[in-house]
Amino acid sequence: MGLLTNPSISQKAKYCRKLVRYNTAICLTLYVLGVGFFCALPDANFNSGTYFSENALLPGLVNSELEMETVSLVKSLSAELQRERENYPKGVPYPWLLAKMRRFGLETHTQNFTLNYPYGGGKRFKGENVFGILRAPRIASTESIVISVPYRPPETVHTDVSAGVPLMLAFADFARKKKYWAKDIIFLVTEQEQLGMQAWLEAYHGGEEGRILDAGMLRARAGSIQAAINLEVQSLDISHINLKIEGLNGQLPNLDLHNLVQKLSSKNGIIAGYKQTSSSPKRSYRYQDKLFNMLSMVFSQASGVPTGNHGLFHKYGIEALTLEAVKRSNVQQQFQEVGSMLRIVEGISRSLNNLLERFHQSFFFYVLVSNDRFVSIGDYMPSLALMAGSLLIKAFIHYLSMYYSADETDDEDNEQKQKNSNEIGYFSVGIVLLVAHSIGALAIFLPHSEHVSQYLYEANLSTQFGLTSLFVAVTALAITLPAFCALSGINSEALHVAVLLELGTALLAVGMLNFSLGFSLSVVLVPFIIFIRPAATKAAKLLSRFCCLLINPLVVVYLVLVALTFHLFPELVFKPLLNKALTATMDALTYSVVDSMIYGNWLFDLVALIFVPCWILLWVLLFPKTEPK
Repeated sequence: MGLLTNPSISQKAKYCRKLVRYNTAICLTLYVLGVGFFCALPDANFNSGTYFSENALLPGLVNSELEMETVSLVKSLSAELQRERENYPKGVPYPWLLAKMRRFGLETHTQNFTLNYPYGGGKRFKGENVFGILRAPRIASTESIVISVPYRPPETVHTDVSAGVPLMLAFADFARKKKYWAKDIIFLVTEQEQLGMQAWLEAYHGGEEGRILDAGMLRARAGSIQAAINLEVQSLDISHINLKIEGLNGQLPNLDLHNLVQKLSSKNGIIAGYKQTSSSPKRSYRYQDKLFNMLSMVFSQASGVPTGNHGLFHKYGIEALTLEAVKRSNVQQQFQEVGSMLRIVEGISRSLNNLLERFHQSFFFYVLVSNDRFVSIGDYMPSLALMAGSLLIKAFIHYLSMYYSADETDDEDNEQKQKNSNEIGYFSVGIVLLVAHSIGALAIFLPHSEHVSQYLYEANLSTQFGLTSLFVAVTALAITLPAFCALSGINSEALHVAVLLELGTALLAVGMLNFSLGFSLSVVLVPFIIFIRPAATKAAKLLSRFCCLLINPLVVVYLVLVALTFHLFPELVFKPLLNKALTATMDALTYSVVDSMIYGNWLFDLVALIFVPCWILLWVLLFPKTEPK
């Protein structure tokens, strides 16, 4: 009956050997299941219809009190603004804005801000914001909502959205005559795109002094901001509304706010939706359209760059989104939708005015399948958990391989492995981990160094070329690291376990904060990491080293931009395509560093502190130290 059994042939050892033998197949299966689970989410059985969780938002859906007098005021203000814009081709017509806000009874102020650009030898860029506060007649200034418009001068390279200014001013005149406001309303006109909004928010909430962005001081404040609406109105002749929801670092507004705008737009006869591109309703029941809509949101959210000024409110706990009113494509202007747009703004303001507490009931983490269906965090996280979890499973199985051989009959090898497992050089492994993460910290420190910035300026190097050269130099340093920090035997296997644990944990943690970024990184990195085998034949090692080079952060960024450039410019031949992608890569690296400094986008810091060191450790693993026989 075998009461006394040899541990080497026990049931536990048998299962461990099977796990070690089918290691790659198990991990690859989990990865494929994760991708397949995400592809199943567009099906109606895996997503839900949108609904209101906060009933306090419903009063804005009642009958509007807006009259044609306000619509006529919008048109007259628009004509006045166009005449003023001719006198300010490169700037903002501050006197006209201040005069109109005071005329409509607003408490009007300006705010000056300065950007001390970290590169370029001390360059400074100045701007000025204008804002007016309508004090709530029913209560003290304890809470407020913001209605903002970005101002772009006539000579800007961006799309003209000046039509939002007269629309906002006309609504301010309408709101001043009403007595039901329980929250202050701040009407804000910002300059320099997101830079002006960041400066105003820092000044409003008391930002740090002495930073790159000098936000200045605000002469007046309203109450705690509960929500914000950003208007980008291209023309008073509106075709449809594109809702922009992605914020800084992938944050999203509460789903109730999105549903409110969607409902109000539908009620007032304007088609609105996420990434709405035409005036026809975006109601496709085809699976591929739903999947494409989800993927487009994932790619937009993954970069962590806001799609509008609203995105900067999210890091202060303020729910916000942008209404991009797209003009009609036909030549003849009808101006039929001005009243509808005003009623949408009125409805949003009245709903937000009725809130007794901050948004908290609906979802903050979601992916939109269509305008009226979404996937919540509880439904999409299993796909990421399967992919990132495959690395954790691989780490566990690799740990078992330190004790058990895949060959069930090789008992001597098992005994030798168990003996060697007690000889792990934790100090040596820790030194390699420390060196790799120090190189990642160096990649963050160098762009922030004033001496490096000054050297680039004195050497007459462009910011893009200088920063890219720094990152290439850091990568070259990392590539030479195996010559100094190579490990052998059991130490190399222990380091492999540590790298897999760090990567799997990092992907799960990133996915909890920004699912799109965690999902994108998992799709790209996990299959290569699964197939990397440090202890293998010579051909397998060469293949592993090639795979490792492909997942180098610089190479990944370049390959992604090559694909994107090919998609946007299919007419380019091979060499111009690669050159254009290289220029785009240099620009992307520069923007990621500058965004990290000014806005607090943590994509660059995350990659430098976590994924660059992990890549370095994988590269070191592929060059093990040969042991003397």
